[in-house]
Amino acid sequence: MRLTEDDLSRRARAVCLVAACTLLGACSGFGQLVEVVSQGDSRVLRQRSERSDEATALLKHTTARRPLLIVAIDGIGRDLLYSMLKDGELPELAALLGQASDVDAGEGFAHAYFAPDVLSTMPSTTGVAWASVFTGVEPAKHGFAGNEFFVRERRQFAAPIPVSVHATDKALAVFTERYADQFLCAPTIYQRMRALEPEIDIWVSMSQFYAGADRLLMTRRGVIGSALEAFLSGHTEKDLPRGVWADLDKEDMEVVVEELDRHPVPDVLTVYIAGPDNWAHISAQPPDVSRRSYLREIIDPALGTLRRRLIEKHALEDRYVVVVSDHGHTQVLKDAAHALSTTDADDPPAVLRKAGFRVRAFEGDVKSDDPFQSVLAYQGALAYVYLADRSTCDPSDAVCDWTRPPRYDEDVLPAADAFYRNNLDGTLAPGMKGTLDMVLTRKPVSVDQDDLPFEVYVGDGKTEPLDAYLQAHPHPTYIALASRLRELAAGPHGERAGDVLLLAHNGDRARPEDRYYFAAPYHSWHGSPSQQDSRIPLIVAQARQSTQQLRVLVTTQLGARPHAQDVGRLLLGLRRGNVGP
Repeated sequence: MRLTEDDLSRRARAVCLVAACTLLGACSGFGQLVEVVSQGDSRVLRQRSERSDEATALLKHTTARRPLLIVAIDGIGRDLLYSMLKDGELPELAALLGQASDVDAGEGFAHAYFAPDVLSTMPSTTGVAWASVFTGVEPAKHGFAGNEFFVRERRQFAAPIPVSVHATDKALAVFTERYADQFLCAPTIYQRMRALEPEIDIWVSMSQFYAGADRLLMTRRGVIGSALEAFLSGHTEKDLPRGVWADLDKEDMEVVVEELDRHPVPDVLTVYIAGPDNWAHISAQPPDVSRRSYLREIIDPALGTLRRRLIEKHALEDRYVVVVSDHGHTQVLKDAAHALSTTDADDPPAVLRKAGFRVRAFEGDVKSDDPFQSVLAYQGALAYVYLADRSTCDPSDAVCDWTRPPRYDEDVLPAADAFYRNNLDGTLAPGMKGTLDMVLTRKPVSVDQDDLPFEVYVGDGKTEPLDAYLQAHPHPTYIALASRLRELAAGPHGERAGDVLLLAHNGDRARPEDRYYFAAPYHSWHGSPSQQDSRIPLIVAQARQSTQQLRVLVTTQLGARPHAQDVGRLLLGLRRGNVGP
């Protein structure tokens, strides 16, 4: 049976609303993992009769569909990547984008368009941004609210990219058990492609989201697990040298190339590169320095190997090459004073406890009879606060009914006011005094209703619309904060962004010494509405089209104010062949 896009959307929404978006359901793709191939831990996700190279070539000439290569580089801001390419620091990536080898650096991109104004999601973090790219819809519709978040109707803490909890098992399950895909409440772009083309061949390498793909290409499971464990445990260059991530990314590319040697080139190939982001977090160098050397020394040579193999297989002639990232980076200080963490009396849980809330333990899973009344989920520059209707769990050992929304006056406002007042006077948690830029909240609704947008809490039980607040309190470094927060929180699954939102002083501050973030201590973070965190690169190249032609088709598809989810819609349009010449 062929499913239409509307069928997929209706099915995904229905499954999520009844809290049963399981690994075998509509939110998780087409079939179970059925075969482990020899290289690394790569997996065949969908059995298919294999096409020969000759059949692939014939199909290419008899269909309007265009093959795609998606290079998804985590943690690279627009300005850094564009300047490195135009300054000649990434010759292999430049060649992949069609730059001639005999021209001066900075010239020769006659077949590539560099989009100037694409913005990440809010928060500008890995999980929510890539979910938006790979579904083509905004967070309040796809339901993947952050690196970690709480699904209240299931009473489940989702930690595919753990920040506040030590959950290596869940981070690894992203690749081995479709742990991230199960939280999507919208079909991926791969599922939407397959709804129109049942026999499309799609490979995904090391990405968190791969529902609808034929193959998941992975490095060895032990390599992934070791890197994740070291990252979550040590947070230092000594415990986790750059070579750990370099080996991971290089092996990832080797797996892709070896699979290309064994099989015909797929119609859609997504190559996800994690190292630049992870290395920026823990490197003592400023993030621009650490990412620049990582791209130049590790990623660019690996992309050269991929490029040469695709040329050998005549797989770049008609293929769109799309390079995109999810967020930038902001330097912070690696100490307990600036890291708003989970461990002491100056951290956010202390504010909630002293305001009378029982706080969920910072663990991946807790017992079913745990009587917590509040949950914190961290996103770098932002934190989400989830609150229960405390009337359902008044005795100290009673389990709250999280299927019900909290009461605004009795549950939401006391929490919002506690953080607001403490930010002014530090009475509840002295170390958090003056660390927050804004406390935002909204009146809660039940999970089957569209959620309202956040407003800024201004004390005494009052709120102001965010647009009006920003007009009265300008934030020159912030970009499109109000519209991106609406995309996060106002919609069918907006409750996954919490009942109170805390925005730290981070992207609004010029000096690292004045910036704060919700996480354990690191050297760099992101997640803020600042320009350095929010402006992401998007490059579209195609050997048979000029830069002007590509500019027209990309800008027509993206619109005037493109955000991450618009990139997903662009990818769908490029594949369908209904944009451009």
